Amino acid sequence: MAILESKQPRVGLTATLLGFTLCLPLLMTGCHKTAANLREDGRLALNRGQASQALEKTQRAIEIDPSSAQTQYQLGVVFLELNRDLQAQYALEKAHALSPKDSQLTPKILDALAEALFRQERMANLFEFLDKQVKTTGTTRDFLRQGDYLAKAGDPDAARLAYRKAAYFADTDDPEPYITIADFYSSIGDQPNAVISLGYANYVDPGNLDAAERLRRFDIVPGPTIKDAPPKPALLR
Repeated sequence: MAILESKQPRVGLTATLLGFTLCLPLLMTGCHKTAANLREDGRLALNRGQASQALEKTQRAIEIDPSSAQTQYQLGVVFLELNRDLQAQYALEKAHALSPKDSQLTPKILDALAEALFRQERMANLFEFLDKQVKTTGTTRDFLRQGDYLAKAGDPDAARLAYRKAAYFADTDDPEPYITIADFYSSIGDQPNAVISLGYANYVDPGNLDAAERLRRFDIVPGPTIKDAPPKPALLR
């Protein structure tokens, strides 16, 4: 029986073989992966607790695309996981410079940058940074971040004021400031005000699971019987 020859010109086959040969080194080294692929590999490694592998993957992604704010942010988070706080700060500052106004990414960058400064005990720099954010954008999250680190630094009165501002600027259906305030009061042993704040959270977002869980810790059943609307601007006593 005759063997049918391919109708494809031999030059096409040669080109295909040549292309495959050239791709072999890339396949062997993994260089064929895009920066996004490598960043995702790094993210997954970090989620598995493999920080060293996450660092290697994320750094390779940055070598390919150093202008990615998302990758610089991830690098900062990996450095924090490795307790390399100064390097985390540098990576996060790059991320912020690349993405100063992204509504989703920028707050995450600022959260991580505040943590990097706090871990280095650079308190003057930290509070200057936090103050700049509340004066520049003044979002609820900016004030919550400021309140969190004031509380960590042992200044509950200043933290309370920052949390009041966070609640004042919050959307009318946003329970996060009230839940955060409740956690703050719990941390200083003020159960009555913690319960009041959780009641406010339940009021603005009925059925919120976080608020409900915390109310049950105080043996309070969440539901429509909690009808106290949060006052503005005087949230905290």
